[in-house]
Amino acid sequence: MAVTLVRTLILYTVIILLVRLMGKRQIGELQPSELVITILLSEIASIPIQDNKVPILSSVAALCTLVACEILSSAISLKSPRIRTYMQGHPVIVIRNGEIDYKALKKLRMTLNDLVCALRQKDVFDITQVSYAIFETNGKISILLKPDYRTSTASDVNVYPKDKGMPFAVICDGRVMEDVAGEAGCDPSRVKKLAVSSKIPMEKILIMAVDSDGIAYIMRKDDNS
Repeated sequence: MAVTLVRTLILYTVIILLVRLMGKRQIGELQPSELVITILLSEIASIPIQDNKVPILSSVAALCTLVACEILSSAISLKSPRIRTYMQGHPVIVIRNGEIDYKALKKLRMTLNDLVCALRQKDVFDITQVSYAIFETNGKISILLKPDYRTSTASDVNVYPKDKGMPFAVICDGRVMEDVAGEAGCDPSRVKKLAVSSKIPMEKILIMAVDSDGIAYIMRKDDNS
């Protein structure tokens, strides 16, 4: 039992490190080759966990080889558009200028119902509002609505609000996040001064974010927490 526990912890640690090496993509954003590698990693890792007779070093070597192949293929794809197309495919336009391209749907082996379902998942319930729809290489759909149905922007109405930059959460759960404060251009002492100016004790601050103007928002902890 103890041996199985130790082997599992070792493989768990190795898998986390290897997945970190592969990048920060989410499962729904994986390219085909990345998805295959992810599936193989889980399959290979499960074998030595279930069977203590399988040498753990052999499994670790196999895992490292797979990830090395993925990193190498990604590097090659960056250099060669032809290999990138072979490995990842290319986007397919299924609606062009408001017209459905049935040949493209057939190429993707998709029905009209599949297309309508994908549009609904993008909060588009009326297909006649779509100017362009493109299935990306990761399987997700990108949509460009017709001009009449697009959301107006500030520039459309000649309004130009001040850009306050991105808010950074410099205090979380009563603690100053020094690395985040550095990204926000605030040193810890300035963060503490902002906390004092809010008149909320540091230990009572759940989260405080700052932008270029100072405090963007602050949330107090529940008294029962």
